[in-house]
Amino acid sequence: MVCIIVGNLQLDFYTIMMVFYPFPFKTFPFMFSTIIFFITAAIGMLCIALIYGKNKNQEYSLINKYLLIIITINVLRFLFHGLSEAFTVIEFRKLGYILDISTGFVMPCYYLYLQNIVFEKKFEVSNLFHFIAPFLIGGLAIAIAYASADQVVLYRKLFFIIGMLFYLIYSVIAFLILYKYVWNRSSDINAIQKQNNLIKNWSLFVYVSFLLMFLIRAISGMMSKNPGNFSNSHLWMLALVWLGIFVKIILTPKILYGYNFLNKSIDEATEMVVLSSVWVIKGTVIPIASEKERKLEEKIKSQLMIYLHQIEEMSFHTHAFRNPDLSIDDIGVALNIPTSHINFIFKYHCNESFTDYKKIVRIHDATKLLEGGYLNEHKVETLSAKVGFSSYNTFIVAFKNITGVTTQEYGRRF
Repeated sequence: MVCIIVGNLQLDFYTIMMVFYPFPFKTFPFMFSTIIFFITAAIGMLCIALIYGKNKNQEYSLINKYLLIIITINVLRFLFHGLSEAFTVIEFRKLGYILDISTGFVMPCYYLYLQNIVFEKKFEVSNLFHFIAPFLIGGLAIAIAYASADQVVLYRKLFFIIGMLFYLIYSVIAFLILYKYVWNRSSDINAIQKQNNLIKNWSLFVYVSFLLMFLIRAISGMMSKNPGNFSNSHLWMLALVWLGIFVKIILTPKILYGYNFLNKSIDEATEMVVLSSVWVIKGTVIPIASEKERKLEEKIKSQLMIYLHQIEEMSFHTHAFRNPDLSIDDIGVALNIPTSHINFIFKYHCNESFTDYKKIVRIHDATKLLEGGYLNEHKVETLSAKVGFSSYNTFIVAFKNITGVTTQEYGRRF
């Protein structure tokens, strides 16, 4: 009796679904994977819009262009796999298979993405050599479709083994660049170290995600009777991993700036916009100690944003900081702001000491000169003195500390 009732309920459920779902209806597991594919593709499209918008309106070198390729490949892949499951009448599966093959380009793009996070290099023809192997592996996948029945199994196994080795090799070289240049990177400047930690956490998250996808692909391949034929029953797991990556990008867009985010943020601050990583707007860096300073805080509170904007204008739109003896008193006189107010701001509303703040401003000045080809006619020692450093060694250490590269390496980008 129970079986009859359950059977009738199931029949009614299918009948209802057929009314609202005119294409061939599938069982729940397939419906679940279809939903995952569409959600992942939709969130991935938001990431593409976010990254494209930043690359279109601002200069971010090649960092996000490689990331854009990676995301686009996977968005299209999951979109067409979702369509092939949802609308079986229309032939989308072949497009999904082609996009599966194109994922061979993901690991080289991932390696070049990491390389450009660290060095922000210009495009080099030698980068194209990384894409030779994916083309060859793709050719092998196409050959499987035309192989004779007795050769198909051998080709599939070969395709699976080569694909896994290729993935593993790029995982190793990605680990080496991350371990050497990203995970152990540090800076004495709080704002720089904050971005260092952000990129460290992001790169670790992506690397672990890629290892997880490798394990999913390897285990599903070994469990399958046809290792080269990846089953859609496991593809939804990869979609979930990619969904996590896409959400991470949307929630923490500062990872799209790379390491040189501070200079780029300064270049963008054309209106009354302060550097959130440097200034503390709400609250104070440390508790206010005395009653006298609490009263001063009440006076400054309503003028704080104006003061900060004036300080930034002086910092990045004049050459005042090229004076090696510049003091807080000089800033107060130049801006016609009481020295006590400037002192209070740097003590309670700045994450950096005044000494480190001067380093940030002067190194930004140096990067602008380097971008204009300053080293073509001058030496690094001259650059150091020009931007306000009294010590050449202090300049070299500060430049590497803030930008992550040497002056020569930075100059070669332009």
